[in-house]
Amino acid sequence: MEQIQLNLGDTTTDNLYPALFQCFTIIICGYVAGRLNIVSSAESKGIGTFVGTFALPSLIFLSLARVDFSTVNWTFLLAILVAKGIVFFAVIFITLLVSKPTHLGRAGIFAIFCTQSNDFALGYPIISALYAQTHPEYALYLYLMAPISLAILNPIAFILMEIDKQKGQNQQADSQAKGLQSLKLLKQILKGIVFNPVLLMTILGMIGNVAFKHKISIYIEGLLEVFGQSFSATALFLLGLRMVGQIHKLKGPALVLPCVLIMVKLIILPVVMRECVSSLNAGTNESETISLSTYAFLYGTIPTAPAVFVFSSLYQLEIDLMASSMVICTFLSGPMMFLSAELISINKDYAAQMKKFGFDLSIVALLCCLWVLIVFVITKKHRRMPHRLTISLLLSQILLAVSVIWGGPHNTSAPSLNATIQQAFLSFSMYSCLLWTSMLSVGILMLQSRGPCFVVTLWPVLGFVAWGAPAVMVTVLLATKSSTENINSQATDAIRLCLLVFCLTVTTGCLIVYIRLRRRSALFASLSAEATTNFSPPEETSSLVENMEPTSQAQSVSGDTNAALGCYGTITASPSPSRQPNGCCSNDPDCENDLADSNDIEDLGSNIRECACPSWRRAPDGACPHSRDVQRAAAALGLLPHELARARTAQLLKHTVLIIIYSLSMFIA
Repeated sequence: MEQIQLNLGDTTTDNLYPALFQCFTIIICGYVAGRLNIVSSAESKGIGTFVGTFALPSLIFLSLARVDFSTVNWTFLLAILVAKGIVFFAVIFITLLVSKPTHLGRAGIFAIFCTQSNDFALGYPIISALYAQTHPEYALYLYLMAPISLAILNPIAFILMEIDKQKGQNQQADSQAKGLQSLKLLKQILKGIVFNPVLLMTILGMIGNVAFKHKISIYIEGLLEVFGQSFSATALFLLGLRMVGQIHKLKGPALVLPCVLIMVKLIILPVVMRECVSSLNAGTNESETISLSTYAFLYGTIPTAPAVFVFSSLYQLEIDLMASSMVICTFLSGPMMFLSAELISINKDYAAQMKKFGFDLSIVALLCCLWVLIVFVITKKHRRMPHRLTISLLLSQILLAVSVIWGGPHNTSAPSLNATIQQAFLSFSMYSCLLWTSMLSVGILMLQSRGPCFVVTLWPVLGFVAWGAPAVMVTVLLATKSSTENINSQATDAIRLCLLVFCLTVTTGCLIVYIRLRRRSALFASLSAEATTNFSPPEETSSLVENMEPTSQAQSVSGDTNAALGCYGTITASPSPSRQPNGCCSNDPDCENDLADSNDIEDLGSNIRECACPSWRRAPDGACPHSRDVQRAAAALGLLPHELARARTAQLLKHTVLIIIYSLSMFIA
């Protein structure tokens, strides 16, 4: 038996490497051809037209027309449909929430990217090699699962993209009567859907399957097969062509959105598929259900199909983003598919090994957390926002690592006082890690909407929730446990599940609102820059992403240097000096003696800073004592001085990525 499993693993490896090598080599060839200008931009458009109009529709028609629906496990396909539908509509919903203004086409292409897999070029050789001896019918399921995206989900996205396309064209045209314009828009949308070659061939493929009883004419099959066989190579080559000039953009903030889409496709979708198959009991017995759920997970790790890039080219939607995301997704899917295939091919219980691995991983995590903690303390970042929130999460992770190390590398079920205390610390640290992730997202949102002064006052409340709630939960678990047993594991898992749902909801909601506020602030800033008036209205939201203004809409201040004094002036021992109605500063000793110089009315708006640092109060070296007081008070509260405020842009971006990664880990848990 072990020899058969070993041969199965070797066969998987032998088929996986050639498939990945073929895909990446063709992509590289396309990139080199474009970089050396062997294929021009106009010629690449011709290749794109061929792929989207002839090759892909032919492949879709053949795959749908030749499927035998009489031997189908419809429960399994229903589970796959439910899983893909959940992810599909969730991506559309979140994209529409985040986008401002609403962008239907973008939501549609993102939803297709996260649900459509490269079933034929990459999926078939791996599935066929892995299940050839145990479940040979699993490879044929790829032709049955393809219609879920092609015939059910993708048409919804096509409608959204067509609506967005026609709306964009109507906005450029002359304004007409509202009724005529709506009627014309509906007519154009229907025309675009009917003459869409991909959607048209999907419908014809389903009709042809019923009409010809999945045995089409040899002439039609031969003709379409020639077109279909050219799809993989031309689509991958076109993908490489589109990557010319885009690779240098894959850094910094430009990587955030592709990485989020890839995580949804390669991690969230497989997990949702596995759970849906298990929940619906797709197999006739428990063993078959487990096998089908594992197969669904492996199917979910197949990278996004090149057809998504073709769709983006047809509708001129996020072409560069789809090209870069396709390449990254294909590269990252290789290790995931290989590891999943290797684990599936070996049927052993690795519970003890996983326990030991968790123990070793906790040691590494403890060392890394201590290193980050030392860096934060030395650089004094632990006193700033949002690092103060991050270090709280870091302390919870340290407690979690210590509690796992305390439990040892082996499973121990004997109840004892030591085991009870260790389980209590483990539960407390686990719950606090979950809550601090959501509290960090709340803090980031408040930084964007209310400013750092508000977050400084809110921090004790966040700490009470993230540490107080786990303490109460663990206390209840200890109070309700039997004296002869350890803490109830079912109750612990139930609390963790509730916290997971709560934290994921809070984190996702805060991130959505945070991104909307960022986009609104960017739009407001661009409109303000174009304004010709000298009046600077109060910011609708704080620009804390760039951290130029440590104030917020609640502290209505202008967008110049005076903004710092509006927030920081309230944290010093004495209030910030201000200009009196008679034109002199409140801290000027000559103010009441009428010895102060008078100012013109147009100078009053720029004199607040001069009141804080007048020439008669400056030190010989030109330093301002009041500014030093403000900076010392700001540092004590964890607020950045105004001169260093611009440095927080990258920090908030990093914290946003950190929250996304933690949310993903919570979902997997």
